Amino acid sequence: MNDIEEAIRWSGPPVIVLFTLGRSDSFLQDNEFEVSGMKPDDVYAFRLGPDPEGQRGIVQSYDLTFSDADHGFLPYLRECLRKASTEAEGIAWLGFEGSFHYDDLFTDEVADKIYGYCIPGGVPVAIWDDEILKSDRWKHEIAEVRSVVERDFPMPQRD
Repeated sequence: MNDIEEAIRWSGPPVIVLFTLGRSDSFLQDNEFEVSGMKPDDVYAFRLGPDPEGQRGIVQSYDLTFSDADHGFLPYLRECLRKASTEAEGIAWLGFEGSFHYDDLFTDEVADKIYGYCIPGGVPVAIWDDEILKSDRWKHEIAEVRSVVERDFPMPQRD
């Protein structure tokens, strides 16, 4: 079992945490997470509180609980990221439980806690390899996602 598998199983059954930052406040329906015969045993969707600094955009989270998970999930996760990004009209990403904080969106400090993303109009990326999560290349990719956040969801100007 690798670090990713251990992290998604920290509380028992595997839980994939999918976040979105977007313009739409609508949620994907549970049945929209059924892809190619694969579906979570349970879906819990919720909206996170507003950014205390006034970041524009709506942040939502989906906890997708499965009876089992492994590297065979990658095509499934990519499709979920694509759907979530489209529904949110923004960015979708996979992060470990407890990894989300507005101050750390796509920073180097949390790059190794993000194992997938999809930007608007982009190709979804999902990984299941601990070494990639720790690599400089991955930090660079996550920094690219942060630049999309800053472009599409800039901080409001202070007077």
